Amino acid sequence: KNINKYNRIMSMKKFCILFAAITIAAVSTATAQSRSYEALANIDKKTQANAVCIDVSANVKDAQEVMEKLLKNAGLKGKCGKILSYEKIAFSEISTDYINMYIGFEAKSKNKNNPVTKVNVFVQKGISTDYESSRSDVTLVTNLKYFLDSKYTTAINNNNLEQSINVSQKDVETKKKEVEKLKKDITVYEKNIKKAEENIKKANSDIDKLSKEIETLNQSIKQQNSSIQR
Repeated sequence: KNINKYNRIMSMKKFCILFAAITIAAVSTATAQSRSYEALANIDKKTQANAVCIDVSANVKDAQEVMEKLLKNAGLKGKCGKILSYEKIAFSEISTDYINMYIGFEAKSKNKNNPVTKVNVFVQKGISTDYESSRSDVTLVTNLKYFLDSKYTTAINNNNLEQSINVSQKDVETKKKEVEKLKKDITVYEKNIKKAEENIKKANSDIDKLSKEIETLNQSIKQQNSSIQR
């Protein structure tokens, strides 16, 4: 029974490794399929504006944290909140002009196993209060799409992989502890079996000894009976 349980645990460890490999393949596929797009999106409850959007496989919290970290590493400083706000910044990957950039995050799916967040990026150029689209600045929008499709999507996928690996590592550590416990149980069982075998051996020896004593007593009784009959 314990050997079967041990085998099941080893199978689970193999499953964790296989799961990580499948996750990597799935994320690689997602990278190839992710595409940003232009749309009107809500910059606040009352206002819609031109935006470049992308749907990513992450919950809102992770999608926002990954974006914040990515932009921080690019040297950008902004204000955090429900909408990330970067004003009067130079972001050469997108534009040679100073820009204002606002980024919102909407949950499209809250499924814990397959969350999807829509990320909306709004950009104003220079002193303009209008939000850019491909009609007003095709180069800026093209650069922004490339940034979202490549760097941001890659950062999201890396974050998902790290989380999957962490979960798998925790599972492996749990299974290792179970294996060690089973090994200890097996050692205890082996000691108990050895002790039981010794007890059986001693009991058999006692049975033989008692059997001989009984036989001797029976012989004595027979002899006494014979003497009385004479």
